[in-house]
Amino acid sequence: MITLDQQEELAQLARFFTTRETALEQELSSLCQSEKDVKKRLFDKGQEYTNLESRVLPLHTRVVELEEEAEQTKAKMAKLEQRDTNQEVHFGRVEAQLTQQAEAFKKTEVELIEDVANAYIVGFEDALAQVACVHPEMDTSPFGTSNWVVDEQLCQGSLPLELHHC
Repeated sequence: MITLDQQEELAQLARFFTTRETALEQELSSLCQSEKDVKKRLFDKGQEYTNLESRVLPLHTRVVELEEEAEQTKAKMAKLEQRDTNQEVHFGRVEAQLTQQAEAFKKTEVELIEDVANAYIVGFEDALAQVACVHPEMDTSPFGTSNWVVDEQLCQGSLPLELHHC
């Protein structure tokens, strides 16, 4: 049989366990609610992360594409710069050749003008000698290669400017 003291002790233990059980149930309920709140916040953060990721991913893809385009553009620029340099070198060579040709043409022009002038002088002197041979009494001294006929007048010296273009 259980004594009164033991019954009281059992009642106290029952109250203590009931109080303890109630406290543990409240703590468990509080922990369950905290767990729900944490899970909800975690889910919300996961959704936020997914939304941000869905925005960042296309931007990241575009950055990669732009980097690839930049590399291609750099390669094209290097190729164009090389072509430009090659063309400048080629143009320099062509310019040097043209300068040499222009100098050679100028020299040839001077030589040809001298040849024509000499041929004219020789021809003129030969014609004058022929006239002197046929007409020995004629004075050929006023006649020369630097004389010109202007308005039926014999002029000495170089050709007047207005006649250069005739």
